[in-house]
Amino acid sequence: MLIRSPPNLWFDRAASALNLRLWPGICIIGLIPAAAFWFFGITIRIATDFTGVPVVSLPILLVNVAFLLGASQLIRTRTLQLRDYTVSLGGELTSDQTKRLVSLRSIAVLWVVLLCTTSVVLDPYVFNLFYSPYQAALRLLVTAYLRFIQATFLWVLGYSMYLIYRWGRLPIKLRSFAEDRTLGLKTYGRASLFFVTLYIMAMLLTFPIFVYKGEAVMWSQIIFSFLGLVIFVGPLFSLRRKLVEAKGEKLEWIRRRHRRVIELIESSGDGPLDTTLVNELIAIDNIRNDLLRISGWPFNTGIIVKLVSVVILPLALLVFSSFLLHTLNV
Repeated sequence: MLIRSPPNLWFDRAASALNLRLWPGICIIGLIPAAAFWFFGITIRIATDFTGVPVVSLPILLVNVAFLLGASQLIRTRTLQLRDYTVSLGGELTSDQTKRLVSLRSIAVLWVVLLCTTSVVLDPYVFNLFYSPYQAALRLLVTAYLRFIQATFLWVLGYSMYLIYRWGRLPIKLRSFAEDRTLGLKTYGRASLFFVTLYIMAMLLTFPIFVYKGEAVMWSQIIFSFLGLVIFVGPLFSLRRKLVEAKGEKLEWIRRRHRRVIELIESSGDGPLDTTLVNELIAIDNIRNDLLRISGWPFNTGIIVKLVSVVILPLALLVFSSFLLHTLNV
């Protein structure tokens, strides 16, 4: 497959059109419109995600927007590296699937879905927030740009995880088990952990429970915490299946070798054992032990520790603290 120039996200293309570097472009394209809509929401006194106490809500909004756009760019870059890594392992990509990663049309569709979901489903049925049609329209206007940035991040994250799932199903040349217990697949596991870590940080910035202690914020954290685990674990099943199949094939191979040596030893009767067969039997036993240590998931011990410390433990503490705060009405 011919790899052309890397696809760019909409804010990167907009920054290039304005002759700006990426990060100054993020500040202008991302922060200025977000701050303008925030100021408009404060002026007309419309309750939204970030129209609370101005001295608190504006800095959180700006950090949130900058992080979402920066994280989207980091995920894009890491996904392009995974694409090249997949090709280096012999994965045949019929087309450059990363083009859709930056699809403005797909982001726009998710943006509309996000707007409709928050206003039609979450607000009245989950958060018990009811507004007149006029107030609802103003809320949509004030939050529209922020929702578009959120849709950008969610699309890039979700499609990147989907690509990990797709690439994990491709027939690729795995590395030797003597070199890597994950057979070269830990690169995908590390990328997945990196992506979901960015997701957790984005969620904490979007729903800061220790700043806004409302029930809506609590339920938002619980819902999106569960979604984060699904996003992380789901795409890795294709990689797990590849590891399990490879481990099974190698174990079957070493069983055949072991069975052949045992049959030769038995055929010699009660006579002295052939030194060559004894050495081969010892080597087979060592190889079997190495094969049994092949990981069932594309992680090594270090990644599992990071998974628990970065993802699972914070999520558990987050949900527990949210529930406790709500129960105690703190």
